[in-house]
Amino acid sequence: MENNNFEYGGKCAFALSLGKDAPITNGKHTLIKDGKTYTFLNPVAKFLFKLFPNSVQKANAAWNKN
Repeated sequence: MENNNFEYGGKCAFALSLGKDAPITNGKHTLIKDGKTYTFLNPVAKFLFKLFPNSVQKANAAWNKN
């Protein structure tokens, strides 16, 4: 079930940033950055997304390939 309130249709932003097939999350773990809401499978994925450089750009590139 897609959630249009989240970037990437509610799929895990961290998984996308790694170029993985990202599952849709339950929306429990979110991050708001530059007015956009990203969602993650768990708090570790959220932490690593914030930690790794260029995560947003990498996730955007993976999402735009679809």
